[in-house]
Amino acid sequence: MKRIFIVAALGALLAAPAVTAQTSQPEVRVSASVPRMVQPGLGNIWYEEFDMVKGDYALSNGKSMQLSMWGNRMYANIDGMGRTQLVALSPYSFVSRDPQLRIDVADPSLSASTRLDALVMMPARFAGRDAGPGEFVTLVAQR
Repeated sequence: MKRIFIVAALGALLAAPAVTAQTSQPEVRVSASVPRMVQPGLGNIWYEEFDMVKGDYALSNGKSMQLSMWGNRMYANIDGMGRTQLVALSPYSFVSRDPQLRIDVADPSLSASTRLDALVMMPARFAGRDAGPGEFVTLVAQR
């Protein structure tokens, strides 16, 4: 019986400063003028910018990837994954409409050679690896 009383008294002492600290602090309001993150699908890219990165890429796992455009839509076709529509996050970063693929291409204007590198993040099962659901792998791609 004494132990329960001591634990209850100790709990009341520890909780008391927390209650007074919460009530003594002023309310903080956040202004809505902070820019919000743009949703994938709202990104735009110029045809000339995509023309510099489209083409056939060799992936580091031995498969291939093709970046192409049909009309005003961009697509990635990866062996074993099929054709996937892309939206631009920036001129050289793309994601699929479903959260399955992300492609980050190096800026072609900064490349010292004709080779173009990219990083491709995709589900591990499409990369030819035994993996559980939700596991992703990052591959290097070169054109």
